[in-house]
Amino acid sequence: MKIKIFIFAIVLLFVSCSEFLEPKSPNEYIPEQASALDEMLLGSAYPSSTSDPLFVFHNILDDDVKITDENVTWSEVNVNQREAFMQLFSWHPDLQMTMKDAGNYQKVWETYYNLILGANAALDYIKKVSGTEEDKAHVQAQALALRAFYYLQLVNLFGEPYTYNKEALGVPLKLTSALSISYDKRKTVGEVYDQIVRDLDEAEKYFLMLPKEKQFLPNYRITLPAVQLLKARVNLYMNNLEEAAKYAKNVIKDWDFALYDLRSLSYDGVTFPNYVTYDNPETIWAFGKRNDLLKFTYDLTGDYGVKDHRVLINASDELVDNYEDEGDLRKQFYLVPEYGYTPVCYLAVNKCMFLGESIPSDDKFMLALRLSEAYLILAEATAKTDPMIALNAVNELRKKRISEEKYKDKSGLSGDELLEFVRNERRRELCFEGHRWFDLRRYGMPSFTRVWKEGGVPAKWFTMEKEDAAYTLPISKEVMDRNPGLIQNRLGNPKY
Repeated sequence: MKIKIFIFAIVLLFVSCSEFLEPKSPNEYIPEQASALDEMLLGSAYPSSTSDPLFVFHNILDDDVKITDENVTWSEVNVNQREAFMQLFSWHPDLQMTMKDAGNYQKVWETYYNLILGANAALDYIKKVSGTEEDKAHVQAQALALRAFYYLQLVNLFGEPYTYNKEALGVPLKLTSALSISYDKRKTVGEVYDQIVRDLDEAEKYFLMLPKEKQFLPNYRITLPAVQLLKARVNLYMNNLEEAAKYAKNVIKDWDFALYDLRSLSYDGVTFPNYVTYDNPETIWAFGKRNDLLKFTYDLTGDYGVKDHRVLINASDELVDNYEDEGDLRKQFYLVPEYGYTPVCYLAVNKCMFLGESIPSDDKFMLALRLSEAYLILAEATAKTDPMIALNAVNELRKKRISEEKYKDKSGLSGDELLEFVRNERRRELCFEGHRWFDLRRYGMPSFTRVWKEGGVPAKWFTMEKEDAAYTLPISKEVMDRNPGLIQNRLGNPKY
């Protein structure tokens, strides 16, 4: 009962916010046990099926998606969203306002900070509760890891890439659930990354205080190998390649995960496996819900003929053609054809379970930290300094992805050629898992063009210029109005 009362108090904090979504001081109930904080994390710091989308922008902004080539037009029920979606598709600086006018505003900023608030509340209370040191360490480890994970997403959506300009404005750092006496200002990208590193270091320290058997449990809570994989990812983003390789090796060698062998699967063109489950030996941490990934890339449909409806977004030709190796099973098992239509149009969806036209409901996870990312980080981090390690890592992955009769070790690559191969392998392996947009940013923000089509006919061309300001999302007017202490990002030029 006390746990429920405390969770209710925390929920009240979330809906009783100051101008920056800050909580009132909780007077109703003070938790007494670390176990109460552990339960509170599930409801207030972990994403849930009722959370607003967190990853809705991750897969719609890059070069892995396109408008369908089919003769599809906007249906009458969606015509009011056409302008908003065109602005999203073209990275328009007014996209947030237009999406709100169309009734499709995404509270990404607010949702991340609400979850950060839940993590902060647990950290603020942990010294005031009773419980074993082990129980307290587990609460602190989870809260710090989650906070770091959320700030990593925020700073890569709303701040410039670390390796491009770490002195640029990032996001405000909220490290306590206490009410601020002034408006919070944005810290630099470098300062946000420094905090992410500190939080992950502390999370790792607390996880190491637990017995080995409790450092990883397949119970959908964040774990020590997840923290180590995040440390590898963060160091890769910061170009700290030696540290990135070290933590990638920890994930690969210190745990009992195994690469999923796609050669063991049979293909009928209708049924696809559910990769985001702990039955998958690669899964390190499962998270993310349906709307996180499918709201823009699958749920928008148009009229096709008299009665049929087709999705408006497909996997891009460039992505599909990137599966160049004959026998690459990922083209069969990762890319899902739009059911029942020819010629084949591949859906722009994550590796979630499909059965015909059926997709997972809101109670199914849609994203995961996976072992394959550790192999790819190790390969990328060592491509220039130790090509043998890089080739061995990428070949270990490819052995589970290429059919036995077609597989050949990749050899003889080094330098930029090897790095480019590894990055293409990363694109093939991690498609629609929220990586490509962040990867393009850290690759130097290259130029690419997307085509807007009306009824399958090209109508407008939108070009993301090299180092375009549009590689950083604008902060929404709602957030800016609530916190006058914020400074808006440098905005890109409208593409039309």
